[in-house]
Amino acid sequence: MTDWDVLVVGRSYAGLSAALVLGRSRRSVLVIGSGGPRNESVFHAHGLITRDGAAPAELIAAAESELSKYPTVELVDARVTDIASLEGGGVRFGFGGHRSTAGSVILATGANDNPPDTPGLVEHWGRGVFTCPYCDGFEHADTHLAVTGAAAFAPHLARVLTGWSDRITVFHDGLDDAERTDLLAHGVHVEERAVARVVGDGSSVRAVQLDDGTDVPIGALFLAQLPVPNNALAVQLGCAVDDNGHVVTDAMKCTTVPGVWAVGDVASARSNMAMGIADGALAAFACNAMLLDRAWAAGT
Repeated sequence: MTDWDVLVVGRSYAGLSAALVLGRSRRSVLVIGSGGPRNESVFHAHGLITRDGAAPAELIAAAESELSKYPTVELVDARVTDIASLEGGGVRFGFGGHRSTAGSVILATGANDNPPDTPGLVEHWGRGVFTCPYCDGFEHADTHLAVTGAAAFAPHLARVLTGWSDRITVFHDGLDDAERTDLLAHGVHVEERAVARVVGDGSSVRAVQLDDGTDVPIGALFLAQLPVPNNALAVQLGCAVDDNGHVVTDAMKCTTVPGVWAVGDVASARSNMAMGIADGALAAFACNAMLLDRAWAAGT
């Protein structure tokens, strides 16, 4: 016997989606998390059907309000400090000075972008500095778009951005000759002077200042950099992670450890709100089926 049927770690889109499906399945669910969603700094979130343009805080508040209708779901503002598997299935975990157990766990612990310390960049994060063209490209279409970040990803991001603008500059001095030639052949400018500062008013970006003091007017800056998955709890449980730290899952978001699921940004670099919500639902379906099978086999 455990205190809860399911522990959901993370109170953003993926975790709350899983909690909704499980609550409607009459499962006892403890949702633990603190802090806002990864995109909390943007004024308006995009790409979520029926809620395109809503503020992230508005989306989270609406989701938590809906969950309040389900008496078996409890939300706790805290962090899970440790977690371990129980013999026979389930987990034991600590949070906020308390200890509890659950029959299964869904990890929706997200990822951190960890932007570089370029002056002005963090101040404009989500407000002129972005990572995802599908989230923020439309609002800056046909403007001069800047790309900076890792040499391994900047050319790919520049190619994707050509769907929104024909004025794109990659600011990087470390591209290999083949990538540089390919970008130039397709009309993408390559600037080897480094970005020293992001210039704007805190709500939008108007230029990047280069290391020689030159200001280059832009409409937005896109950072080509993989996020860092918050995989510590998954690692504690023995879940496999890939070379980039993302938790390895199957099609139903089950990890390599039975009874443990991972959803959203912790499991994939290609994730947005809609994908995270879908992940949460998939994991909840599979989790509920596992709990039903477990009870059936036990004759309860």
